Amino acid sequence: MNGTRIAFRALLLGGLGTAGLLLTLDAEAPPDWALFLGRMHPLVVHLPIALLVLAAVMEWLGRWPRFEALQAATSFVLGLGALSAVGAVAVGHLLALGGGYDEATLAWHRWSGIAVAVLAGAAWVVRWLNQWAERRRYERLYTVLLAAVVVLVGLAGHYGGTLTHGAGYLTRYMPDPLRRLVGLPPGSEAARPAFANVDEAVIYHDLVQPILERHCVSCHNPGKTKGGLRLDTPEQLLQGGDGGPVLVAGRPDESDLVRRVTLPPTHEDHMPPDGRPPLPLEDVELLRWWIEHGASFEMTVAEAEERSYGVQLVLTRLGAGAEDRPTGVFALDVPPPAPTALATLREQGLVVLPLADEVPFVQVQATNLTGAFDDAMLASLRAVAPQVTWLDLGRTAVTDAGLAVLADLPHLTRLHLERTAVTDAGLAHLRGLAYLEYLNLYGTAVTDASLDVLAGLPALQTVYLWQTRVTPDGVRRLREARPNLEVNLGWQPPDEGAPTPTD
Repeated sequence: MNGTRIAFRALLLGGLGTAGLLLTLDAEAPPDWALFLGRMHPLVVHLPIALLVLAAVMEWLGRWPRFEALQAATSFVLGLGALSAVGAVAVGHLLALGGGYDEATLAWHRWSGIAVAVLAGAAWVVRWLNQWAERRRYERLYTVLLAAVVVLVGLAGHYGGTLTHGAGYLTRYMPDPLRRLVGLPPGSEAARPAFANVDEAVIYHDLVQPILERHCVSCHNPGKTKGGLRLDTPEQLLQGGDGGPVLVAGRPDESDLVRRVTLPPTHEDHMPPDGRPPLPLEDVELLRWWIEHGASFEMTVAEAEERSYGVQLVLTRLGAGAEDRPTGVFALDVPPPAPTALATLREQGLVVLPLADEVPFVQVQATNLTGAFDDAMLASLRAVAPQVTWLDLGRTAVTDAGLAVLADLPHLTRLHLERTAVTDAGLAHLRGLAYLEYLNLYGTAVTDASLDVLAGLPALQTVYLWQTRVTPDGVRRLREARPNLEVNLGWQPPDEGAPTPTD
């Protein structure tokens, strides 16, 4: 009896104390400790769910003579569930202070959660009273309260899932017979279906939108707009978020949609955030390709004729055909990299990721090391020389002498050298890169003397020369020599695309 009274007082005082504390917080500028505790909500919230459902099961089974012994522990489990529900409500309120949630859905989740805590506490009190009442006079009330708690646990969980994963999360993969049973329309096709003729696919609808739904929409949807950004419709995608537009048509490297997902995982702006798997590189390549062709919402695959080897590889998988056989480096018979070599590179701090499933090629990023990555570390890439096809050395301390290693990486298709000390002497080492498609020299000291090297790279499709020492006349000559080469200077004047000074 005394223990029960103590537990009742703890539950009551805990609830009142928690409510008082939460009411004193500044919702406009919550303290860091409040936001920190709020992030414990996903951890804490599962405890009352389990305990309250368990209490209901124990109560039901305990009414059978065979399981009558469960009755003795039901009050303890129910009381602990009610107390933990109060804690879950408290940290949930703190989490909501961080913002970014749909107010209507949040209100349903909050009040259904509060109702769970209140009714669970009431059920526990009524059960205790019922044990001492004549003829167990509160039995029916207790049963109704406990049933309501179970229903509300499901309701609160549903709205919590909607806030976390987006609307329709629970029903997204529901089989059509069950969808018809609950009055929902037939489900959509698989996220990335195979096409009889992939050329007829609409790039955004059939390729890009499924990528966003898999990796981005759970945090950027009508119910949860992190950073003020929604990615669930074309209109919202064009609108951007608190930081401005996320798309710059024709310029993937200036688009936050691509920039954020290609940052090193340790960068604070990397997306998806910690705890979520990064985008596969084949998905990143599709996003780049779509933006390079103007980020159109109607363009088909057939209308986007220029394709990198990586894009062609993905398209081949989506719509197998005789004309879609792998080309370029992807048609080569290259062995997979040695696991020990990959482990050694990662121990040095390099980010090494597979380019796509079931291919031997890898992407290497050194941007998280910046000045710590030098020529000696660059030389360590020789251990995976045949497999390196994307290499990001931007803002590192590599020099012209160190770039001699690149001649030993014959399958490079994408190379970032922006903001490095590279000059014309270093660029000469690129002459033998027969598969190089993309080269970023932004902010380097290269001059017109390197233009012959660029013109001689047979697969080169895009080169960034913004803020280099290349002259407008040099750019004109390069464009004449390679009419299909995209020379990006940062911006184009209205005078029929005439080149501008690059300094």
